[in-house]
Amino acid sequence: MAFTLNRIAAFSLLLVSIAGVAGAGSKDTAPCRVYFVAVEQDEVTVNLKMVGLNKPQNDWYRKNGNQKEFAGVCLVNTNETGERVALESGSEEHISRIVGDSPLYLVSWEEHRVFVPDNQGGHYAFSANATLSKWDNSKPNGQNFVPVGPVHNTNRTILSSSSLSLLKDAIKQIRHKEEGEGGR
Repeated sequence: MAFTLNRIAAFSLLLVSIAGVAGAGSKDTAPCRVYFVAVEQDEVTVNLKMVGLNKPQNDWYRKNGNQKEFAGVCLVNTNETGERVALESGSEEHISRIVGDSPLYLVSWEEHRVFVPDNQGGHYAFSANATLSKWDNSKPNGQNFVPVGPVHNTNRTILSSSSLSLLKDAIKQIRHKEEGEGGR
């Protein structure tokens, strides 16, 4: 699979601009049929493109990822340690070695505090949104991640990050799309 982190970076930046916006340890895990890379770019990352899961997402994924309704959809990080790193610090060779010829998706996401009006005047809540894209080797250089669509999540949380709900929705959407295409 010939792709570059610069293409991921450029595409992630494009998606964020337009929008304005590892592995599990359980014995019940399924074989990986499809992979995804998560890239966050928002105020939390000081607009750096950070590859990998944030702490709430990572804690959940270690416990629940690639099981039950999420089976067969696996996170791939950009390094051997699985640590969250700036996109430019990642290794494309590592991703290529793990993914091989399997489908690869990009979850390009961001989270913001938003004002939500209510009967008492309103409050602030966290809202996360993402764009889901799929790697396509047949596309011209630099345009290999093809947008599949938005990841809709209406869960706005007051005290904690809404990024975990967004991650779950993205994995479900990836699995649904792969099953719709006949799976692997």
